Amino acid sequence: MKIGNVHLFLGDEQYLIENKINRLINESGANEYNVTYYDMEEFSLNDALNDALMPPFMSNIKVIVVKNPYFLTAEKNLETGEKKRLLDYLEHPMETTVLIINGYGIKPDERKSEVKKILSGNFVNYSKELSEIEMYGWIKRQAALNNIIFGDEAVKAFYRLVGKDLMTAKNELDKLIAYAGDNEIITADIVNNVVIKEIQNDVFALSNAIIDQDKTKAINIYRDLIKIGNDAYYLFNLVVKSMRELLTVNLMLQEGYRQADVAQAMEVSSGRAYYMVRNARSFDYNLIRKYVSQLSDLDYKIKSGQIDVKTGLEFFLFGI
Repeated sequence: MKIGNVHLFLGDEQYLIENKINRLINESGANEYNVTYYDMEEFSLNDALNDALMPPFMSNIKVIVVKNPYFLTAEKNLETGEKKRLLDYLEHPMETTVLIINGYGIKPDERKSEVKKILSGNFVNYSKELSEIEMYGWIKRQAALNNIIFGDEAVKAFYRLVGKDLMTAKNELDKLIAYAGDNEIITADIVNNVVIKEIQNDVFALSNAIIDQDKTKAINIYRDLIKIGNDAYYLFNLVVKSMRELLTVNLMLQEGYRQADVAQAMEVSSGRAYYMVRNARSFDYNLIRKYVSQLSDLDYKIKSGQIDVKTGLEFFLFGI
């Protein structure tokens, strides 16, 4: 990629996107004093463009990284002046600046002139979520780089526990590699003993499967949770809580709230608010509302004795 261009990274795989961005930064030759990050939840695009148009400090190249560029989506628009400045910059980018837009998890609105301009140029790099088979290969390759052998059953066990999220997978792999030491071989038993399977993470995966309408995955996760001793009513309440949170944050975003506002209103940390906002943006509002309504009806039937919670939740999952 030519230094001085604008680079837009799109896709649903955070780990791959961040790796590509870090590689581009290293290849640019910019030192740490000339790499600046602008989160559009906290800064304006004008702030990033002003910096991009400034010459680097005692260096030949500087890098500007823009995060959370929701101005490229249908839900948020740039002011007229900012839009013109962006279009002008795309037409004549600063030669001594590498402007990187990290569009992880966003869906650009292709009706917008600024989006058309970016998509029509050599600016875009896509990173797709790996398939299950691709994940198996990635796990084995990462282990091999550390002289560790993953057996087929161990790979399947690891995937079942961690899923497709490469950031989580990399963290858990590092734990396994450290645990293995000089043993060289990772077995399914080692995976099950070492990999942390937190109930909240599992319920989050279950919620995502529900929203994605992945019936098979949702049912399998639910049955796994029941199999290891989790109470059905506890799981039901966590799913309801997760869906309601998604709906609430989605409504807040429609009203113009930002990540900091969500953190304060929901009484959660900034890091937790980041993921809540990201997930709310990526899920269809009408679908979340539909599921919240169905779960509310189911909650009434469970509490009134019309159906037991285990059967009710299974019926709900079979109906997605």
